[in-house]
Order: sequence, then structure tokens, then C-alpha cells
Amino acid sequence: MFKYYLFLRAYPAHVGFGFALTFFSSLGQTFLISLYVPHILADLGISNSAFGGMYAIATIGSALLLIQFGGLIDRRPLPGYVLKTIAILGAASILLGLTRHALILPFALLGLRFGGQGLMSHISQTTLGRFFQEDRGKALSLASLGFPAGEMVFPLVVALLIPLVGWRVSLAVNAAVLLGVLVPALYLFPLDDFDQAKGETASTSLLGISRREILKDPNFRRIAPSAIFLSFSNTAVFFYQLVLAESRGWPVAWYSAVFAGYAAARFAFGLLGGILVDRFSARRLYAVHFLPMILGLLVLAVSPDRWVAVVFLCCAGISLGLHSPIKAAVMAEVHGTANLGAIRSVYTSFLVGGTALGPMVFGLLLDQGIPFGAILTGTALTLGLTVLPSVALAFPAWERGPLCSARTGR
Repeated sequence: MFKYYLFLRAYPAHVGFGFALTFFSSLGQTFLISLYVPHILADLGISNSAFGGMYAIATIGSALLLIQFGGLIDRRPLPGYVLKTIAILGAASILLGLTRHALILPFALLGLRFGGQGLMSHISQTTLGRFFQEDRGKALSLASLGFPAGEMVFPLVVALLIPLVGWRVSLAVNAAVLLGVLVPALYLFPLDDFDQAKGETASTSLLGISRREILKDPNFRRIAPSAIFLSFSNTAVFFYQLVLAESRGWPVAWYSAVFAGYAAARFAFGLLGGILVDRFSARRLYAVHFLPMILGLLVLAVSPDRWVAVVFLCCAGISLGLHSPIKAAVMAEVHGTANLGAIRSVYTSFLVGGTALGPMVFGLLLDQGIPFGAILTGTALTLGLTVLPSVALAFPAWERGPLCSARTGR
């Protein structure tokens, strides 16, 4: 922890920028939007399945937009890029609050998903991953703490606001806080430093890499399957976690209480992940950090006892806590930093697509009467299979691909 203290003393504003963006990305994350779903369904008169379809379409649309516009961070000045992202997220929050017809709903959801889940986290991890070299793990870990911080703060605030002012006004409050806090704070952050780092990497490598080149790189095929399926399985399991709790006879209040174990594990291992990355490198840790999640899914699948929920939540918190800094760092390690924005946008678009498909596939399987235990077992085994290609990352001598010549800034 002392290493983090020294690092924060040296770079408080740089890390603060990354943390602020991941924190406010909560406005476009599933856990916060889900709090508005009952009110949206009641006011607009749409069904759960209709909303689920719109949400999946909006999320997939966000993934496609991220492929198109995510790479612009490599070429455009950062202040303007960030301000446009904030404007998209704020406008989408206001639009959702003003929506009176179901036809407008997909556009509001698209803006929330693209601006929040997509661009805000993309900017944070790309800029820090490019700027920091030796302490990249620590920087990404500290910035990633904005995710659990948002998970703790925003649901509580929204849950208090909705009974007081209504769900529509609460969305306007979200937008006002975003614009009133984050926009002025941009003047405190060293955005010029991030742009300078972008210029330095550009001078030693060719910019403008194509999506086809990224997709053809063997390292993409080693990293992407497991990262995508983790997003798929994590989103699906947590989307249906209360359904699982009820089917196992677990009191919802009890399950909600033990969920703190997940938050604590994710927070602690998010910090530990940065230290481990700086010491061992992300490529050596990448395949290993999926093991707790696989174990947790298997334990959750085989027993209806309450204790398995605690084990699963802690195991999931460990893997997901490690995942944020390791995933962000491994992209910089194996692909370099010159084209990091374009490369991350392709990865992130696939991950976002996984979050859209996970609940849909789980819902279809449950509707077919397949037991939850069987679904969880299949999920764990599939995740394990997708991890196998990533073992090669620990052996740089095996590394080949069109992006190798462009690597810089390790």
C-alpha cells in the first residue's frame, strides 16, 4: 500500500482523471439503469421482453459505434474528445427522463451505453495505459476503483432520489452532476500530458492501423475469447442472480447482504492487481486470473447451500478485481501504445457485445427449462476453454503477428 501512496503523491491528477471517468461511467452501466427499469416499464407500458430487446440492441449498437469512433482518441486532442463524450452521456440521461414514447427509448439507451459503458472507460484506460510505462499496473488499478466506487455511491443516491423527486427528475439530476462536476474538473487534470504521450508514441510507430490488422493478430485471438466470455458470463449471472437466489430458497435480503463480499474482494484485488502487473507483467498473469471465476461458477453449480453464494461472490470479486488492470495492461504490453485507442476500441466493442448477449442467452436457456446448475457448469467449462489460447501470452517467444513491429513504450 505504501507503493500506492508514493505513486499517488507523484501523480494525483493523472490518476484522478482516470478514476473520475470510470466513476461517472456508472451512468451508463447496467447496475444503475436497472434501477429505472420498473418505472420505465410502468410509464411507457412496455413488457420486460420488449425492454430487454431494446437494451440488447442499444448495447450492440454501442459496440459498433465504439469500433468506429474509439480509435479517434489516438488522433484527436483529448479535451475535445472527453467533452463530446460527457455531452453524449449527459444528453442521453436527459433524453431518457423526457421519453414519453417507446420509440425514443432505444436512442436514449444507446447514448447511455455508448457514452458511459463504452467511451468513458475506454478513455480512462487508454490514456493511462499509454502515459504510464513502469507503473502502468498501479495507475490502471487505481483508476479502475472508480467502478466499485460508482457501484456503491450511485445506486444509493438514485434509490433516495426516486421517491423524493421521481425517476425522470433523478435522471436530470444525474446529468447535472455529471456536467457540473466533471466538466470543471477537466481544468484540474493534465490532459496536455496525455496528448504529449500520444505524440511521443506516434513518432516511433505508424498510426492508422486497420481493424482487419487487429483482428488478424494472433494475440487478439489469444486475449479476446476469454475476455469476451468473461463479460458474457459475468453479466448474465449477475443479471439473473435474484432469480437464482429465489430458486435456491435463499432470502433476497440475505443475498444482498453477502453481496458485500463481492465488492470487498473486487476492491482489494483491484489494488493487488496493479502491484502484481508491475512485478510480474500482465501477460504472465492473464490466463491465471480467470481461475477464481471458473472455480466459483463450478461451486455455485453443484450445491444449493447458502455458503456457495459467498464462495462464488468472493471468487467473482477476485477475478473481476484483477481483470480490470490486467486486461488493460496486457493490451499495451502485447500491442504497444501507439495505436492503443484503436486497438482497445475493437476489444471493447466485442466485450460490450458479450454483455448484451449474456442475459439473452441465459434467458433462452432458462425458458427451455434447463436447470441453473447445468447452465453454470457449461458456463464454467466454456470459460476454461476460452482461456487456453491465452496461456501462450506467458511465452513471448511464441509471439507473432502484424502488430509486433509497431510495439513501443513497454
